[in-house]
Amino acid sequence: MAKSADVIVIGSGGLGAATAYYLAKRGTRRVALLDRHEIGSQTSPRAAGMVNCLRKNDLMINLITSAANKIRRFSADTGQPLDWVQSGSLKVARRPEDAEVIQEDIQRGRRHGLDVEELSLDAAHRLNPFLETTGVAAVMRIGDDMYFNPAQLAVGFARAAQAYGAEVLPKTPVTHVLIEDGEVTGVDTTRGRIRSPVVVDAAGAWTRQVAEASGIQVPLITTAQQLFVTEPVPDARAELPMIRIMDAAVYMRPCDGGFLWGVYEDDPTFFDMNDFDTNFDIKDLSLDAEVLWHYGRDVEAQLPVLLKAAVREHRGGLPTMTADGQHIVGPASAIRGFYFASGCNVAGLSIAPALGEALAAWIIDGAPPIDLTPLSVSRFGAGPWPDDELKKQAAWQYRHFYGAR
Repeated sequence: MAKSADVIVIGSGGLGAATAYYLAKRGTRRVALLDRHEIGSQTSPRAAGMVNCLRKNDLMINLITSAANKIRRFSADTGQPLDWVQSGSLKVARRPEDAEVIQEDIQRGRRHGLDVEELSLDAAHRLNPFLETTGVAAVMRIGDDMYFNPAQLAVGFARAAQAYGAEVLPKTPVTHVLIEDGEVTGVDTTRGRIRSPVVVDAAGAWTRQVAEASGIQVPLITTAQQLFVTEPVPDARAELPMIRIMDAAVYMRPCDGGFLWGVYEDDPTFFDMNDFDTNFDIKDLSLDAEVLWHYGRDVEAQLPVLLKAAVREHRGGLPTMTADGQHIVGPASAIRGFYFASGCNVAGLSIAPALGEALAAWIIDGAPPIDLTPLSVSRFGAGPWPDDELKKQAAWQYRHFYGAR
């Protein structure tokens, strides 16, 4: 293990590994990518791997469009495998008020040149026969949407970063970020000290713990997200469009001959990572299948396959949420050399290629290539941020991820 580095990235999920890759690719040879567990082994591989290109504001649409292009070119650019399918998606409104949102979405998508249109109910069923249109008010198609294998992205970025000279250090927990006179000077780990003027906190579920151990506050909170992967289902083709039901916040996409499906439930479970043992691994997270079955019953009229298909895998991760549903990316307000790449709001893996590239450029060039002010931690003010209020607002953002009113 090196004693010093130009940049230390803490956390090797999608955001951290992508940042390390683009730093190394830009010529920052002394990049150290650290993780308390194996590389890319925590929440990222347990994600759904869905790319939703029609986001709620212009900045996020521009970022996810860039990220989608990078996902398509991933293997050619990095030399690492990444399986992806340009399936498109169907966004389904069951209520009149959500049908109005779809009209607004179509207008916004067209302004950005996205392949979007409203479909008749018959046309939607023909595109994906597993969608029944009973109780459906409106459906839109988003042709740009895609999905990918979430287990490959972070690991691929980390390996590609290593090929450019980055040092990759699994099983190296950071115990403390060293700060002297308001400036980062390195980190202490369980394996020793590494000196560096720049640290990126991309520690995912542990972001707050990394920051707070050095007296830095960040208003985000860890929540549980879980999904099912079914056994193979006859006629479940890989190119079938993904489905999102707005008010139920249920999603479904093809996966290995069956379907992957999950929900952003009404009452999510939040966690203080300090309550877990220091050796806690997300693979050991306790999950509640009844949450999924409850919402499967809610959408049975539209997606009866969810209750009929046998479950092959039940998995879950620990994404981080913010009060406004936006990421936290960029420098800490008062500490020179400390950067955040977190607050994924259940959409971090898909957008990681674009945010990782932008943050790497910010660190190297001193400014981001696009205006990332809306993602700055300073937007929340100086704090304090009571956890009760943070949970309330984060729960609303989680539940309304698909824009239901």
